[in-house]
Amino acid sequence: MKALVTGATGFLGGRIARLLREAGHEVRTTGRPGDPTDALDGLGCSFVPCDLLDGDATRRAVQGIEVVFHVAAMVTFDPSLYERQVRVNVEGTRLLLDAARAARVRRFVHTSTVNTLGIPPAGTVGDESTAFDWGRWHLGYMDSKKAAEDLVLAAARADLDAVCVLPGTMFGPGDRFFSAGTYVREGARGRLVLAPPGGTTVVHVDDVARGHLLALERGQRGSRYELGGDPVSYRTLFTWIAEEVGRPPPRATLPATALRLGGRAGDALRALGLPLPFSEGLAVAGCAELYYSSARAARELGYAWRPAREGVRDAVAWYRERGLLG
Repeated sequence: MKALVTGATGFLGGRIARLLREAGHEVRTTGRPGDPTDALDGLGCSFVPCDLLDGDATRRAVQGIEVVFHVAAMVTFDPSLYERQVRVNVEGTRLLLDAARAARVRRFVHTSTVNTLGIPPAGTVGDESTAFDWGRWHLGYMDSKKAAEDLVLAAARADLDAVCVLPGTMFGPGDRFFSAGTYVREGARGRLVLAPPGGTTVVHVDDVARGHLLALERGQRGSRYELGGDPVSYRTLFTWIAEEVGRPPPRATLPATALRLGGRAGDALRALGLPLPFSEGLAVAGCAELYYSSARAARELGYAWRPAREGVRDAVAWYRERGLLG
């Protein structure tokens, strides 16, 4: 099989490329021009520098390809980058879908996110049916990934065999660009002193990578599969990180009211021209218990996951080996 993995210089993409090569497939990878490619060293993949918004480069990358794993995305929660993020994630996906149609690929696996699901009611666990309700908060990551996912699902209804997978918060080796690894870095610096009152669905990156291959083989066209792990409060997550890096655990959990007030203050100051990265939308995300079930993926794909703490442990070990915890 000839497979394309976009964003393979990043955290998840590199792990997917590794699994594909271990299975004996021919793998072409893309990444932003200038990105380090050491995640691909020794794998035997070909590499094509490709900006998501470069339609010509995208078409060249897809030529001769049978299956596409679209992992690349702009991942940030910085409110000042909203318009850029929407353009990259939505238009970049549109261009890749067009290229995939032209190349007549037989399957398109799109890496979405649990953030295209809504906030579960308090005390419950959400799933793929939990309706998106982030729009009012103007969060670029949520809005852009939902719009990109909608494009893929529309293509699946029309003329492309496509499936979406929705990873939770991933930890593990290879998070070079500090996605969830930002928590690890801040923990190593002793900055995880206070925890937000909410929580998230934590999963090892390698389990998510395997879930992508399962979706390729077994996923139903036009379906969405949540690839998560364990529900973990932020206070528990911060405590795990602190224990792994040898720092004290969080001293307290922030009150939701205080967090929301801080977010509103950030919005007000940003409106006055101060580039503060915090918003009420981010405060809402920090207060919510974003727990989602992977039952459908387990049932239909055979997806499974290891204990969430193993991902944190493996992430810390990877950063420590490379001297990146300073």
